Amino acid sequence: MSSLRNAVKRVTHKERSQPQARAHLGLLEKKGDYRLRSRDYHRKQDRLKSMRQKVANRNPDEFYFGMHKSRVDGVSGNNSGRHVKTDEARRQEMEEKGLGTDAVRIMKDQDLAYVRMQRMMDGKKIEKLQSSLHYLEGGGDEDDPNERIGKKRKHTVFVEGGEKEAQNFDVAKHFDTIPELMGRAFNRPRVKTLEKQALAKLGKVPLKDVDDEYYNDDYDSEDSDNEGNNNLTEKQLLKQQQAQRKLERSVAKSRSAAYTEMELRNQRLKKLENAEAHLIVEKQLRSAKGRKRKIAGKEDGRPAVYKWRRKRAK
Repeated sequence: MSSLRNAVKRVTHKERSQPQARAHLGLLEKKGDYRLRSRDYHRKQDRLKSMRQKVANRNPDEFYFGMHKSRVDGVSGNNSGRHVKTDEARRQEMEEKGLGTDAVRIMKDQDLAYVRMQRMMDGKKIEKLQSSLHYLEGGGDEDDPNERIGKKRKHTVFVEGGEKEAQNFDVAKHFDTIPELMGRAFNRPRVKTLEKQALAKLGKVPLKDVDDEYYNDDYDSEDSDNEGNNNLTEKQLLKQQQAQRKLERSVAKSRSAAYTEMELRNQRLKKLENAEAHLIVEKQLRSAKGRKRKIAGKEDGRPAVYKWRRKRAK
């Protein structure tokens, strides 16, 4: 009988929906939703009532010993109203944990030694990159290692004769190159090499013989022309040209990456120098004795400058 009772179709009870006139208000609130909202509202009201009672019954002369080791954070300008520990309380807490003034001083000295070591390592790496790269832009101070980046190189040529010969001096003719390339400090081919490169583009001279011109001054152009024309086909010449262009792109890419690395290392070196200066000033403030006064404040990331009063040695 129970199975038959379950087989009989029953009335489906549907939830009441929001009337069409109030559809802009959203879904119709059910009793379960109202119960949750009511509990949340009364919980908040009870909390506000309890806080009002605590404020009304507060003793203005209330005192705790913890007040000696705390301060209101609003003093520093944050206006948060929270109680935070004072610097003296933090120092006492560190001493209780085994980190006294001596331990802090040793840690600061270790930090200074580490920063100094990293600065020296970066300086050596920058010098190594400088020896392998050519700088074509900007100027700077020769004595300052940070300003050598981007310094324009100079090539002094001594001309025999008077001032007239110096004024009429032809730089392109002296370096045996074209005027467009006489300002370069690297990859400055001669006119003879440029002519052979132009012939190579026309398919009259193989590129491998053009590259040998950089290393062999006693180059025989006629023999190389005959050998290149006899041994290389147009397909092989095209492959050599593609390989040459690929090599030029890779060289340009590696040069750009090297300059980027140089710039990043130079920025890191400046940050390490600033960090080292701050640690040195902190060390002096901890160890130096006597009266002192501040000459200059912090500026551009550099630490403040202090001057100690001279004290006659006994």
